[in-house]
Amino acid sequence: MIINKKSKIIYSLLAFTIPFVIYFITLAPSVTFIDSGELATVAAKLGVAHPTGYPLFTIIGNVFTRLPFGDEVFRLNLMCAVFSSLSIMVFFNLLLMLATRIVDSMKIVRVSETVLINLCLAGSLILAFSRTFWDTANAIEVYSLHTLLIITSLYLILKASGEISDSGSLTNDRYWLAFAFVLGLSFTNHLSTVFLSVGCLYLYFASNGFNELSLKRILYMAIPFLLGLSVYAYIIVRADNNVISWGNPHNFENFWRHFTGKQFSVWMFSSFENAGKQFSYFTKSFPMEYIVFPLLLAIPGLLLLFKEAKRTFYFTLLLFVFCILYAINYDIYDIDSYFLLAFIVAGIWISMGMLWIIVKLKDNLNTIGYAFLLIPVLPLILNFEKADESKNYFVDDYTNNVFKSAEQNAIIMSTQWDFWISSSIYQQFVRNIRPDIAVIDKELLRKSWYFDYLKKHYPDICEKSKAEIDSYLSELLKFEKNTDRYTSPKTEADRQDLMKIQSSFTALLNSFVDKNYPERTFYTTLEIEQDKNEKFGKEYSRIPQGLLFRYTRDKGFDSYEFPEFKYEVTQKSDYHHNFIMNAYYSAYLNRANFLMNHSKFDDAEELINLSLQVKPGSPEAIQLLNKNKQLKSMSNNTLS
Repeated sequence: MIINKKSKIIYSLLAFTIPFVIYFITLAPSVTFIDSGELATVAAKLGVAHPTGYPLFTIIGNVFTRLPFGDEVFRLNLMCAVFSSLSIMVFFNLLLMLATRIVDSMKIVRVSETVLINLCLAGSLILAFSRTFWDTANAIEVYSLHTLLIITSLYLILKASGEISDSGSLTNDRYWLAFAFVLGLSFTNHLSTVFLSVGCLYLYFASNGFNELSLKRILYMAIPFLLGLSVYAYIIVRADNNVISWGNPHNFENFWRHFTGKQFSVWMFSSFENAGKQFSYFTKSFPMEYIVFPLLLAIPGLLLLFKEAKRTFYFTLLLFVFCILYAINYDIYDIDSYFLLAFIVAGIWISMGMLWIIVKLKDNLNTIGYAFLLIPVLPLILNFEKADESKNYFVDDYTNNVFKSAEQNAIIMSTQWDFWISSSIYQQFVRNIRPDIAVIDKELLRKSWYFDYLKKHYPDICEKSKAEIDSYLSELLKFEKNTDRYTSPKTEADRQDLMKIQSSFTALLNSFVDKNYPERTFYTTLEIEQDKNEKFGKEYSRIPQGLLFRYTRDKGFDSYEFPEFKYEVTQKSDYHHNFIMNAYYSAYLNRANFLMNHSKFDDAEELINLSLQVKPGSPEAIQLLNKNKQLKSMSNNTLS
């Protein structure tokens, strides 16, 4: 069957436009959780992002930051919507060629072009509105470009191997070379491209055989692959970026550490227990990606592929299984994006399931083809609320509320990267909001490169703590070269070195407070005060001020005026939204307790009532409110 070129173009445009309109409606207006602020800053300032650097994403992102509307992060969010929509357009063409190939091989003449083209559009839109895929389209993250490169790689290797080739050629060198180039580019965006390895190796040798010619072709393919991979040179070129150069990759050792993502290796293959936990999460969340019903179509889709396109069956099955087996060994909270390849493969199976239905039926095929277009409406409607980021200012508001809590020229130490530290980089270096504040990430102090960042942006703080920084760095560099000696000490020398790095780290933290007090006010966030293992600044009192705790030697009452926070109370119960709501709730109660201890009962009552707006009916807040009323009554009686 030859698909009409005009119809193919129109439907390809529909496969792009329909998702893009929905993505635009649900697009995040600003920074969001986790790495959003950092990635936006890196793209805007051509810096170096956290491992593995994502150079291709950064370069293309910088082009989008030059668009003449919105601010930089909105333009980058829009870029992700564009990438995801392009992914669906390529996916549509992949499905159409695969479905046409199968129908032709079965010699079923009753299946018309209209049926196939509607079926493939429906399959594409089902993927477009699946939960995780939709999430990648709404806010800046590297996964939108990742899906475009992955789906393009799948298209090219299926084309090259003859699985979706109109000509039937099994050795189309142009497509093999194009596949190798895109594969190299994909590795410069995200190393989870390795999930393609087992399936692609199988398909390559299954279609070309294991012989001298096929091995020689791999050598030729290495040239475009390395050409694509060469985009990584960007990281070395921009290693001296004056805003952010994560990992300081100015030499081969640092570059290799950054390129391989060594700092995240502690979360890989950590235990069977963690793998089991992540696998359990996958099995529970996978059906909800497509709201269950469309996923049922994957079963007959697999049967059809097994019968009519065995190589594609084994290829997709290997991709699916290897993706899951590898990804579940990554012990992180936001694991969903690592299953994207499995979700894409499931989208192929679902589409082939619809084709199986068409093959089995004889009448009203055109009507059924149009009816398939109703299936994507199900995930569109049921996933809409979860995917909608159009009013998401949670991170923006929280970051600015942290800033509101701090005095001029303050130092804030925190570990809240996901919630406001990443965002603060964008606010300070792109939007130029509160550049007077020195933000120190306590966890990043465990990385030697971070001190180059601190010296670049806060030279006065680093100069005052020079002795402590030098002492700590000498131990930290040993740790980075021989991490196992510290994480699993076996000898007395190992234990002594562990004690040295711990004591020098504590001395460093103390110096940040001592050597800047009282000229610069020092603050921490709640989670640091709750950490009992690494206490520092023990001779200082902690005064709750807004979302922060101020370190002071003054034992009296402070005249701090609690700022009016801007935020929206949400009923979302996921980890990130829940954390921010708890932060506001705790900020009000902590300050209320402080005010009660200084007989400021009216002010305390006002803050407790604000906490009850965040958590209506909270027993803890109600109990504190009653206590405040009792103390106020006792105080009034004493005065009278």
